[in-house]
Amino acid sequence: MSSRFQRALALLSLEVLLLVPSCLSTPSDRAVKSANQYWAETGLGSAELETLISDESCSSDSKIFLACVNAVSQIAEKYNLLLADDGKLVPISAANIEQVASEKIELKRWSGKSPKTFSPLQVWKKIDQEFVGKSERSSVIASGINGFLSVYKDPHTYILPLSQYEEVISKSEAKQDKVGFVFRKIGQRVIVKKIFEGSPADKAGLKKGDEILEVSGRKTNVLLSHQISDLLKVPSGQRIAIQILREKTLKYVEIIKTDSVYSSVSAKVLGQDKRIGLLSLHRFAKDTCAQTKKQLVGLMEQGIRGLLIDVRDNPGGQLDEAACIANLFVKKGSLLFETRYLDPMQSGETYVAREEILYSGPIAVLINSGSASASEILAGCLKDLGRATLVGERSFGKGSFQDGHLWGPNPKIALFQTEGLYYFPSGWTPQLVGLEPDLPVQFSLRDNQRESEIFFNPIKPKDSWTGPQTLAWLNKVNCNPLNEFDLDASFAPDDNQVNEARSWILCQSQKGTSRAEVSQ
Repeated sequence: MSSRFQRALALLSLEVLLLVPSCLSTPSDRAVKSANQYWAETGLGSAELETLISDESCSSDSKIFLACVNAVSQIAEKYNLLLADDGKLVPISAANIEQVASEKIELKRWSGKSPKTFSPLQVWKKIDQEFVGKSERSSVIASGINGFLSVYKDPHTYILPLSQYEEVISKSEAKQDKVGFVFRKIGQRVIVKKIFEGSPADKAGLKKGDEILEVSGRKTNVLLSHQISDLLKVPSGQRIAIQILREKTLKYVEIIKTDSVYSSVSAKVLGQDKRIGLLSLHRFAKDTCAQTKKQLVGLMEQGIRGLLIDVRDNPGGQLDEAACIANLFVKKGSLLFETRYLDPMQSGETYVAREEILYSGPIAVLINSGSASASEILAGCLKDLGRATLVGERSFGKGSFQDGHLWGPNPKIALFQTEGLYYFPSGWTPQLVGLEPDLPVQFSLRDNQRESEIFFNPIKPKDSWTGPQTLAWLNKVNCNPLNEFDLDASFAPDDNQVNEARSWILCQSQKGTSRAEVSQ
């Protein structure tokens, strides 16, 4: 192995343990900053990237070559460029955009090709010279390093500015540089999947299910997801013009960006009957469990007959918060989940419910392809223990956990590295397989945006699960929704997944039997 490649590997392994919960800074009053600004503050330069994608290292074997290809591809896409089969850069267009629809699709074109097909280093230098601006250079370099890590290590090993983690990622409430909605690129269509209540997007009238055709005059069918996200990141007070298609009618929406603060938890009682609580968890950050407990108590005080927990498009977060929230719904002493390290010499942890159950009524958990990591922990735990019915679509399939370290080459950067997988009480991990809903209710379009469908080198568990995901179905009540409840169209007129979950909860409540009662 060459000395230069040994140095490249050393860059990935020089770490100092970062105790994430204890290193958080005190609340900051600093204005919202862009990712480019956070990266610029780290001073990250090209040396680390160019060592990884040197000609010598990229040509050393096929896996490293693909990691190098992914590094420069991630950078090229920022400038609407695609790596052609000969290694040349060409503009992304409607004719070729499907070739970069995901990392898996992009790298499939390069599998089996000679590592000497082209020089990733020279491609990077060309992009750097012709396209990269000074203010974004550190951010662009980071995207290249993360592209390399995604293939060489795994998709969830990455670097991040330490200050960005401290000021934004770890907090339950933080100022956002977004405008308050989640979208998904499905083929060449851009579909709104989730709207945050009270956000600029909500106030502008954007709705779930809208198809976004243009953002600030640029057609979205020839843009990648991150490019659309970049168009939506504007300074406070600036307006964003969006053209949408809603029920076959063209409409225009103007969103005015504000420095909004979104809580990680929201709750309300829906419908004229005022009997079903909806608890929406948007992410699992510090203090999310405390917020959830407070909101849950408020719902219980209103006399709810059942509870919907919505973790759709929730990308996850801290394991401890997921365990704490699960404890609100299961009796003390219950095994929630356990972690197992990839390194067999390391001992995992067992998470057990340590507090008395708070809510024992019927529960339905709403999941979809955007429910990942801690969301899957919560949903899978409640399903495995017979405490909840899962409604919606198969979840993302991220069963891995990451530990944070200071990155050796730069102490202003944190390296989050995959350390192991988590397992449910019955002994299986959702890694790659995801959670299958008990009551499948599809969104309007099939969404191929899951762990196994996006990434080229996802972690494959040695004990991949192929059997039934849970034995809780043995306690499942055969329940047909009652027509009198279905007449309440005011509950969630544009959300069939919520309506299906509500019907299930009300039906269980009407029969006087539920999986919740069976499990006590």
